[in-house]
Amino acid sequence: MFKERHKTREMEVKRTDIELIEGYLSGNGRDFEELYDRYKKLLYGYLNNMLPQQQSTVDDIFQQTWLKVIQKLPEYRCNNHFSAWMIRIGHNLTIDHFRKNKKFVNQISIDNEDAPDFPDKDKLVWDSMDQSDFEQALGQVLETLQEEQREVFMLRHNGVSFKEIAEIQNCSINTVLARMQYAIKNLKKNLVAWKTGT
Repeated sequence: MFKERHKTREMEVKRTDIELIEGYLSGNGRDFEELYDRYKKLLYGYLNNMLPQQQSTVDDIFQQTWLKVIQKLPEYRCNNHFSAWMIRIGHNLTIDHFRKNKKFVNQISIDNEDAPDFPDKDKLVWDSMDQSDFEQALGQVLETLQEEQREVFMLRHNGVSFKEIAEIQNCSINTVLARMQYAIKNLKKNLVAWKTGT
């Protein structure tokens, strides 16, 4: 009896995401609960990284994400990893939140170790800026970046790997790396221009 119960549990653990999705779409609510339990920590951790010290907003977007997941599950295609697909939904809702509340730039806070790596000739410009000036300048110049570059920069700043960003943005890692490179290059140029008034 114990062995049979143990085997049943093993079979449940080995069920794939697509099997759980198909089960849920066929009317088995427990399959969705298992899918939710499998990925709730991943999504919540991601949103916490994107929205530090904004617990109520994180909770709200967390719930919105799962509601959207439920709504879109009939359209889900298994050629994508479910986790990346789910995170992309959460990411899009977070970006919508930034846009709607015009608080995108206020999410930036960079310590000296995280500052863009200026060329030697620009180091004096960086050294002469205090933290609040830098954050104000960075917030303004971020808005000048192309949307994809800005999102890559924000995601990296919040600890998301390049591989995960590629899945979220539905592109190759090389494309993400190029976007990050252009973002840093443009940020350096525009920060120097902001400071020197040119």
